[in-house]
Amino acid sequence: MIIGTAGHIDHGKSTLVTSLTGKAMDRLAEERRRQITIDLNFASLDLGVGRMVGVVDAPGHEDFVRTMVAGASGIDLALLIVAADEGIMPQTEEHLAILEQLGIPAGIPVLSKADLVDAEWLQFMALEIAERLAHSSVPFEAPIAVSAKSGAGLDALRERLTARAAALAPRSLGDAFRMPIDRVFSLAGVGTVVTGTAWSGRLDVSDSVLILPSGLRGRVRSLESYGKAAAHSEPGARTAVGIAGIDRAAVARGDVLVTDDLPWAAASALDVEIILQPGAARPLIGRTRVRVLLGTAEVMARVLPRTPISPGETGMARLSLEKPLLARAEDRFVLRSYSPVTTIGGGRVLDPLPPRRRTPWPAGLASRDPGERFRSLLSRRPGGIRAPTLPIALGLSRAAASTVARGEPSARLLGDLWVTNASIEQVGTRALGLLKEYHRQHLSAAGMPLETLRHSLRAPDLVVEAALADFGQAGRLRRSDGVVALAGFAPRVAGGDAEIDRVVGILLDAHLTPPSIPELEQSTGRRDLLPLLRLAAASGRIEAVERDRYYTREALEQFAGVLRDLGEKGSIIPAQVRDRLGISRKYLIPLLEWADGRGITVRVGEARELRVKV
Repeated sequence: MIIGTAGHIDHGKSTLVTSLTGKAMDRLAEERRRQITIDLNFASLDLGVGRMVGVVDAPGHEDFVRTMVAGASGIDLALLIVAADEGIMPQTEEHLAILEQLGIPAGIPVLSKADLVDAEWLQFMALEIAERLAHSSVPFEAPIAVSAKSGAGLDALRERLTARAAALAPRSLGDAFRMPIDRVFSLAGVGTVVTGTAWSGRLDVSDSVLILPSGLRGRVRSLESYGKAAAHSEPGARTAVGIAGIDRAAVARGDVLVTDDLPWAAASALDVEIILQPGAARPLIGRTRVRVLLGTAEVMARVLPRTPISPGETGMARLSLEKPLLARAEDRFVLRSYSPVTTIGGGRVLDPLPPRRRTPWPAGLASRDPGERFRSLLSRRPGGIRAPTLPIALGLSRAAASTVARGEPSARLLGDLWVTNASIEQVGTRALGLLKEYHRQHLSAAGMPLETLRHSLRAPDLVVEAALADFGQAGRLRRSDGVVALAGFAPRVAGGDAEIDRVVGILLDAHLTPPSIPELEQSTGRRDLLPLLRLAAASGRIEAVERDRYYTREALEQFAGVLRDLGEKGSIIPAQVRDRLGISRKYLIPLLEWADGRGITVRVGEARELRVKV
């Protein structure tokens, strides 16, 4: 369990953590000089019975809200510290808003400095705080009063923390590893060390890791959790990772450490649901510049809402980011205004890798039901969603994401691509339209070349294959020999079968010395002989021996018979074939090469041998 502090400056957050853990906070000389917390500080808290939890102490000053958000991201329990002698202050309200926007699952309000007020005032403050927090989306327990000076209330607070830790459900080990980085330093003998709260997954020593968005790769040299060396990390635990192969200067707070379990990618845009604080100064309209705080990162962005979002309202929007940001569906974020810098809202990520082109925004995109969100994500992507990307798109483990997808009857898995049945149907319908137009323009062609159809459909090959298979099984089209045609289509030429018979008759008369296509066009007066000849060839009556010269089946069978007759007696000498048939080299050489290509003969020097002798 990770516990985080929140509250107004000088309300005793660091002092309380020191009293609970025995570890002094404010490790920086500047913090000690100014007597305020300006950076994140961490400590482990032993709750007994072998239960160790982490505590993140965040700064309370308004100048360090960005740092506070970095520390609050990923915590399981918030301690909202309110000084008993001052009560709720402006920074208390802002920190509370941040806890709400981050969706922190639980909180304990702590009345600090209880020794400075009398019992009646303490009771009054407890009632005031309880009343204020009753309307919070974070489920807060009843306030507890403590004094770090006298120690009063500390044991009761530890008991509450112990109960919370015992009741916390264990995190799944089956998810991919991801850890937003909040500190980076170098350590002698280890090298670069990064720390953070592991949001998901487990990391082992020697694992290959990736720093995003920079894309740097390294290897885990060592792991430490709560001050002890570890063989592997645990999800939800404070973790220090020693990394080999990455320079300290190349990593900073805001980066994210991941493994290759999933195809993580930093995005330049996020589609989100935004909740604008009731106290926001103005609505969010198109291209409003804001600060997006997600994990430990802060990135400037332009808000592109579907419709203007007024204070106190919720709406969907695209965040156009000025720097790439790594996110996953259901991640929570905080929005702060560009200037003056104040917290104005937050929300959750709906689509972490949104399509670039104009995209539909179905209402189900913001649904809490994973199945509804899966259908909505698919409706935005006619080309489908790759199965390895689905856990990122849904914000679920691989097993859970696969279960959601397989339970959706309107979707189909093609290889590693999830697509809707409607998308496949649409591609098939477009294919029918393209084939109809192709047949109109190419009456004599047997069909449209398959590769031409694939290119024209502009859809993933897996989707095209599924559409052609479905429509073929339904009897709406046919595919053979690399061409596709509408079912029932029959190629034809002007003049019909009678004209085909006439041209084939000319070739029959010419026998082994047929005219070329240009010669045929001259003798017949037609300029469209090639489609006609292809039709005749498709029926098996003729065959192209050269690019522009066709022979009848009868002529080729006679030529093959002569070769077999000569080959049974020995080598086939071209001059013998020429004398036997009375044809010139102009016709002989292409015919011999045709025989080689058909496997009738094999060339040996200048002669031929039968490939298989009878």
